Amino acid sequence: MSEQVERRILIAGTAPTRTLIPFDDPTLEIWALNDMHVLTDLKRADRWFDLHPLDKMYFRQSEQPVYQGDIPPGFFVRPAGHVEWLRKQTIPVYVQDAAALGSPSAVTFPKEAIEAKFGKHFASSPAWMIGLALLEGVTELHIYGIHLATEWEYVKQKPNMTFLLGLAAGLGVKVVLPKGCPLLVESHQYAFEEDPDTPKVALKRTMARLQQEAALVAKLAKTRKWYQRP
Repeated sequence: MSEQVERRILIAGTAPTRTLIPFDDPTLEIWALNDMHVLTDLKRADRWFDLHPLDKMYFRQSEQPVYQGDIPPGFFVRPAGHVEWLRKQTIPVYVQDAAALGSPSAVTFPKEAIEAKFGKHFASSPAWMIGLALLEGVTELHIYGIHLATEWEYVKQKPNMTFLLGLAAGLGVKVVLPKGCPLLVESHQYAFEEDPDTPKVALKRTMARLQQEAALVAKLAKTRKWYQRP
């Protein structure tokens, strides 16, 4: 019986833990995405992914701020020249339609093959990248720079991400997260450890009770005759 060939893949995002990516480890494939190429600390990438429709990109000038009201609904912000940059790459560039990008390195993302194997539960680009890594037999999966803990549209993607990481672990894949990554991190073990928020909750309840008592005292004071008041 032959042993499984080791396949180590690192999926990189733009959150702060991207600065911890071990670029000097040649055994790690680094998969980057979207507009990470504008970051000066991205030293290398072995594959690139931009799974958003090319005709739904809102291009910004680097020196100009972008306001939410400027972006048409359903569009995705990218730096000016982004599509041209994708076309110039020599590494595989995964997009929805390789023909639409029109470059030798363009690869049509195998969405249907991933769905056939793992279902249709993919709520973000990194989630789709995990699906492809699983399809290709990853044995060790690293997630750097992906926190999904800030803006609301990303917060709603976190449950799907944690589900897929759990799926990976269940399939025997070693999941590696850097220090400071909030994915798969809980404040305590339910029922076996005290909730660290317990003192805060107790204080809030005490404050609420005191406020209720103060309001009741004030109400009773208004009903007393002038000669009954202290």
